[in-house]
Amino acid sequence: MRYRIRFLLAAVFLLSFLNTAQAANIVASLDRSQIFLDESFRVIFEADGSVDEDPDFAPLRKNFEILSQSQSTNMSFVNGQYSKKATWSMYLMAKKRGALTIPSVAFGKDFSPALRIEIKDPATAKKPAAGNDPDVFVQVEIDENQAWVQSQIIYNVRLFSRISMSQLGSSKPGTSDPDAIIKQLGEASRYEAFRDGVRYTVYEIRYAVFAQHSGRLEFKPMVFEGRINRGRSRSVFDQFMSSGELKRVRSDSLSIEVQAKPSNIHSDDWLPAKNISLTEEWSEDVTRLKNGEPVTRTITITAQGNMAESLPDLAETEIKGLKQYPDKAALNNQVTDQGVTSSKQIKIALIPTRAGDFTLPAISLAWWNTATGQQEVARLPERLIRVHGEAASTAPTAATNTAAQPVAESNKPVSITPSAQTVQAGYWPWLSGALALGWLLTLIALLRKNSAPVIAKTKQSGPSPRALAKEVQKQANHNHASETKDALLAWARACWPGHSISSLADISEQVSAELSGEINALNASLYSPQHSPWQGEEMLKAFKTFHPRETGQRDGPAQPLESLYK
Repeated sequence: MRYRIRFLLAAVFLLSFLNTAQAANIVASLDRSQIFLDESFRVIFEADGSVDEDPDFAPLRKNFEILSQSQSTNMSFVNGQYSKKATWSMYLMAKKRGALTIPSVAFGKDFSPALRIEIKDPATAKKPAAGNDPDVFVQVEIDENQAWVQSQIIYNVRLFSRISMSQLGSSKPGTSDPDAIIKQLGEASRYEAFRDGVRYTVYEIRYAVFAQHSGRLEFKPMVFEGRINRGRSRSVFDQFMSSGELKRVRSDSLSIEVQAKPSNIHSDDWLPAKNISLTEEWSEDVTRLKNGEPVTRTITITAQGNMAESLPDLAETEIKGLKQYPDKAALNNQVTDQGVTSSKQIKIALIPTRAGDFTLPAISLAWWNTATGQQEVARLPERLIRVHGEAASTAPTAATNTAAQPVAESNKPVSITPSAQTVQAGYWPWLSGALALGWLLTLIALLRKNSAPVIAKTKQSGPSPRALAKEVQKQANHNHASETKDALLAWARACWPGHSISSLADISEQVSAELSGEINALNASLYSPQHSPWQGEEMLKAFKTFHPRETGQRDGPAQPLESLYK
């Protein structure tokens, strides 16, 4: 009987465990957006949950050749919640050119979404640069024929190789604009491609570039380097393949004309992007608010093709009987192979001080559509909020992070007397005395060591990084944007003498993510046509908490090439 009960309990648990599996949510994605005929590309299917059956990939064979496929499953059981994620990875090659559809794939009763892709003619792809070895060459492209100042430019770099290479690396991209912001879009991708009947392995890297000055923008050549594998076996003394022939190739330089802001557009309205949207959320039903109780309004600005640091603040409108307490805006930059999608989230606590109706005015944000070359306006309509109830007996205060203080129940002073405890001394006084004596002897030894004369100490040329750091803090404390930039450049050159530091963008690559965001905000403020005053308080906080050696950077010479895969 006892074993039967255990069996029944186990069966019930298993059934409840299996019932937690819901219908799978299946998504499909491509590893890159631009594909030529005779190039392999990767399609990934991901399912959150359990699928009814194994996928049927037969419909893909109509327009695509399936080169390889693999599957992985990840299961977890945390806090009583069971989750399962399955991934199918496939390498495909299109059978023809044109606009094709990766059809919906059946996973039993569940289906993946269909994907549209454009297969281009390889003849339209750029040929190897003159003088480049046809075995290894580099192609570079820009996604637009023209650009606007502070708008996004996609810089695409491809390394083609038909020979086996190891220890691949590349230099960083550079432009003629020293203040341009450059962001790598995800990790480098690898795939196979045919050019003139020759099969190549392709390594592709994409960058988003934001020029801060109008005029001709030149992209400097990038350098790729690796060692050729000749197919011979490695000896035990050459485990890192350092004896292979070193191969180095360079890309061509490219240039594009960056147009200035149109003269008929006001400086405060200049915000170039591919798309801008405004959304809002409320923590409570705005038609059933209570007098004296706070409600939170969250406004989010979302931009495609621009940095979060460039998104403006929204104008505040005072409304009688409605107190408003805005919080610090939260900035976020998300990079994909399509570019940068950024957001600026603004939370505002509103506290009504009387009952009645309040009308919040509409919010408008002008921006420049880089795709159409026209000005557009993103809007939030006016919002009516309705407050019920009588006025609170005590005036509410702004929501802060200060913890509530305890309230005494009477006016009499409260005293707390610790209970008396008797502790026998025993051997503890002798042990404490011995430890104190040892500590004293160690302190004397350290003092003697520090008092010894210092020899062979290198004399520094120029101000020390500590002195330059004080200058950065001084200028940031006074909200001097231009002077803070100069002080940051001087400080960074002293901290990393082996690196080429010529712009704020160079510094942002060496520091923490928090300080990098503030440096990008300073850079955007310096060259923003809106001329909004820069506040150095957040920069000062991030700078004080940053220590150069904590980033793992060395003061020695910089490595000329960075790994393609980090």
